[in-house]
Amino acid sequence: MPENSDKKKLTIRRVIATVTMVLALAGSLVFMELFLCIPDSQALDQNRVLMLHKEPANTIDVLLIGSSATYSGFSSAYAYEKFGFTSWPYAIGGGTCTMWKPALQDTLRTQRPKLVVVDVFGGGYERDMIATRSSQLYLIMNSMPLSADKVRLAKEINRNVDNVSVASMVFPFIKCHSRVPINMLRLKERLEVERFGPSPLKGVETRTRTRNLAPVDAVSFTEESTPLDEETERVVREFMEYCKSEDLSVLFVKYPTVLTQQDPDELLVNLKANRICEIAEEYGYPSLNMQKSFHEIGLKEREDYYNHGHTNVRGQKKVTEFLGSYIQNTMHVGPTELDDSVRAEWDESIDYYNALAELTEELIRQGKSESIGESPALASDLKRIIDGEDVKTIADKYN
Repeated sequence: MPENSDKKKLTIRRVIATVTMVLALAGSLVFMELFLCIPDSQALDQNRVLMLHKEPANTIDVLLIGSSATYSGFSSAYAYEKFGFTSWPYAIGGGTCTMWKPALQDTLRTQRPKLVVVDVFGGGYERDMIATRSSQLYLIMNSMPLSADKVRLAKEINRNVDNVSVASMVFPFIKCHSRVPINMLRLKERLEVERFGPSPLKGVETRTRTRNLAPVDAVSFTEESTPLDEETERVVREFMEYCKSEDLSVLFVKYPTVLTQQDPDELLVNLKANRICEIAEEYGYPSLNMQKSFHEIGLKEREDYYNHGHTNVRGQKKVTEFLGSYIQNTMHVGPTELDDSVRAEWDESIDYYNALAELTEELIRQGKSESIGESPALASDLKRIIDGEDVKTIADKYN
């Protein structure tokens, strides 16, 4: 009997040790993924995803999904000031249609938006790009806790994107471990991001410059379309079917860009984006072609854009007013009901965005082209402007 008892105790200790080791390994992987595997060029994108989940549950009225055209073209804080609804840009630079469903599923963990706004350019690229562009998907999966849902989503991503495995989607460290050494030097900054939030910046990002762009070409206003390849259309339709299954209100939008006949590749993307709007209407979803409204919006090529596809803060305000008005008046998303603490947080975001506009104008005046966006460091700079410090002093520290 004593011998059997000792064997049982030994077995229990071994099981406990194994479980502890597995948990420690999983915890280490989560830590490394979140803090040590993010490319420098995508740190602001990762911050934007993480900060969404620091917003109080079910307080985001409008979710905007897309690529850089979304975060450069829309300001949630400015929309709140003008129209009263809350919103968030779940936008990642280079994002394609393969990110739409993962981004939406990630959002639905903590929010239930009244409206989902989708940037259609993400489905307009060539299939070989869409099927291999995976970096934005790793940023999404980094933010999701380990669960059966995450594994199911990883399997779906693996079906749609060529250069990923299920294991690397569930544990992005497998793919992104080469970033660990350089990010060790940025660990303090990463930890500050984790302690930060809810963010008064509301996911904003922009670049502080203007460009001497050619006038927008009339050919860009066409409503003609060109077919998507078979696999891309399948991804787009599966996303729309998922939205139907979740009973979500969805608006598909095309952000205005400075398109000319000199850029045939982008014109082709424009025609494919028109096709996505046509498919959306098959599912009963409305679409808004803001390219067609370029002049109505009041956009100026040489004042409101930092390159041909992205607005600076000047253009961002104009696009936000146009799209925000459409959301309010056509999609009927009105001012949200917030408790006092959440309302105070959103009211504060207005001050931060006004300070951002001041800083942007000063940096443009100084000829400094800076990508600035969702980060504790930017929030700190803007707070100094809000508190009365000379904006030139803040701008002088930028390169």
